[in-house]
Amino acid sequence: MGSLLFKPSAAFLRTKVARRVLLLFFLCAMVPLGGWALYSYVHVSSQLYSQSRDRVRLAARNTAQVVMERLGFVERDLNDLAVQLRGGAESVSQGVRERLSRRLRSVELRAPGGDMTAVYGEPFAPPALDEKQQSHVLLGRSVIVDRPTGSGSTPLIARLLDPALPERGTLWAELDPAYVAVSGEDRPGVPYNMELCLLDRTGVRVYCTLPLPPATIEAWRPAGDSVLPGNFDWELDGARYVGGAQRIGMVYAYGSPGWFLVLSEPRAIVLAPMFGFMEVFPWTILLAILIVLYVANVQIRNSMEPLERLKEGTRRIAEKDFGSKVEVSSNDEFEDLATSFNQMARRLGRQFNALTTMNDIDRAVLSALDTEAIIETVLHRTRSVVECDGVALCLAQGSRESPPWTLFAADSDGRGRAVTTIRMTREDLEALARHPEFFFVDGERAPKYLEGTPFADGGIRSFVVLPIFLKQKLSGVVGLGYREAPDLTEEDLVQARQLADQVAVALSNARLIEELDQFNWGALAALAQTVDAKSPWTAGHSQRVTRLSLMVGRRMDLPAEQIDVLHRGGLLHDIGKIGVPADILDKPGALTPEEMQTMRDHVTVGARILTPIAAYADMIPIVLRHHERIDGSGYPDGLAGEEIPFLARLLAVPDVFDAVTSDRPYRDAWSLERALGFIEENTGNHFDPQIADAFRAVMAEPAPEIPEELSLVFPKVSA
Repeated sequence: MGSLLFKPSAAFLRTKVARRVLLLFFLCAMVPLGGWALYSYVHVSSQLYSQSRDRVRLAARNTAQVVMERLGFVERDLNDLAVQLRGGAESVSQGVRERLSRRLRSVELRAPGGDMTAVYGEPFAPPALDEKQQSHVLLGRSVIVDRPTGSGSTPLIARLLDPALPERGTLWAELDPAYVAVSGEDRPGVPYNMELCLLDRTGVRVYCTLPLPPATIEAWRPAGDSVLPGNFDWELDGARYVGGAQRIGMVYAYGSPGWFLVLSEPRAIVLAPMFGFMEVFPWTILLAILIVLYVANVQIRNSMEPLERLKEGTRRIAEKDFGSKVEVSSNDEFEDLATSFNQMARRLGRQFNALTTMNDIDRAVLSALDTEAIIETVLHRTRSVVECDGVALCLAQGSRESPPWTLFAADSDGRGRAVTTIRMTREDLEALARHPEFFFVDGERAPKYLEGTPFADGGIRSFVVLPIFLKQKLSGVVGLGYREAPDLTEEDLVQARQLADQVAVALSNARLIEELDQFNWGALAALAQTVDAKSPWTAGHSQRVTRLSLMVGRRMDLPAEQIDVLHRGGLLHDIGKIGVPADILDKPGALTPEEMQTMRDHVTVGARILTPIAAYADMIPIVLRHHERIDGSGYPDGLAGEEIPFLARLLAVPDVFDAVTSDRPYRDAWSLERALGFIEENTGNHFDPQIADAFRAVMAEPAPEIPEELSLVFPKVSA
């Protein structure tokens, strides 16, 4: 029986119970509490977010000042170093060296001629200065240059060793970005809960406390503009941040376009004050609900008893007890509902037996996947739905304009069964087309196609005829036979028509499955012939190998599932040869190492071709591994023994046999005796002994038959 679906509708507001409960619930709790909670959350979140943007923007401005201060410290140390270096490298004091180690990675002195003297750290290759930067240096000032690296940009600072004597060279230093960006334990001006990122004028990372991908930094910049916005939101790995950017101008002080400094505060920290509110809010909701339940319980209690009785009534119906009544005397809609419920139960009781039987027939018909099973179900189960003295099913054979018809008939006991070939007359077809639902015939007007055995012998002369249409074409007829004119109700005719419709669906499914199966094998056959057609020397190879492989598989009593995989895999085992040039396949002489590798690659090419087709996944091991050898000397991966899939080991024997017994451009075909001797000699190193024995047993048979499943695709395959 089908389930009852209750759809919400505004009509329920007309009931007394619905109005009382709905009014109490919304007035006491949900409307004011929900509105207050929503307003509070939105307002507080907005305030916290606004404060965060202001805080981040102010912190970015302060941090930018600290960065400039740090650069001043570096410039001072570099000036002290230059003064001491004028007297020689040995005159550099220990204090200066210690400050350099905390603020600079390396320092070197570059002479105008290009000679370099390392002062501290690892040497590096500084970039050339443009005219403005050179003028800035000649004025005795320091210049900051951004040198691109693989992961970002490294800041360099340069100044003359002696402004009075430029020929003494330029002092270059590689800044420590962590020091300049006020990172580490000493972070003046940077709140502990914020993340810092320092970018050069092109947006390349100088230093970041987070491992940011380039796409994230690029998203910070407005389209067509190199200036970062003051405030913006961004996201990394699911974490959301509030960002604030500040430009650090260094044109006058350091002859550089400057940097961008970005500070970001996690949104989780911004909204942390809301957590306390969220902890209290559920308890507030719970308290409100308890109050509502207490106040509403007085009214709802008077309504629960009728609901319980109706619930019990539905349980009894679920247990197929349709005779019990639900008694309710509440003088409201519950009493009306109980009356309607009892009427429904009586109607369900009358229909239940018929529906149960019909459902059994439906399942039996629709679960059948072949036409023969559908025919048997119709002939033997129809009488359980509609009483009759005989059942017939006429089916059109084929899809041409005037196909022959086959009559399947059974008597009232279901034991007699007749199968007769009949011809439909034009009058018969016109009558069926005029009455697509059903029509009655009796006496002398009974159609000739329903007078066959056992109807004629059983005295059946009256019929209810139910045409079956598939794709708007007459494809079958269900006939219900009676010895006397039937007295059928409208419900009987509806059920008979439903049965005929279910038979139509089942026949359509069965034919579709048959067509799909034929299409699948046809596609496999076409692919196999396409591969073999690549070269005249390989014509028919896939078919012959498949035929021999199936014989060996049947000899070894493989289950039907493996036989099916072997069948499909055999047809496509050389599909990768589509990618092998014809001049290699047809070459009369020995292949070069490069050509041999191309030939061997056909197994991996074949596997790649089949990989996107999920239905062919189980045959890929055959395609990929049928050239592996038991001793591990095969290809592509040198698998050995049972590492090689079983079906690949099986197909390898017929594959080699057919290859050596067929003509090739570089040799003539071997004799049967020589080929069998080769397989025997290589059993245990190339071939699996058990499979090789089974193959020799197959070849020893006097006249091996073509397997039935292979003959469906290749009706005639030569040995």
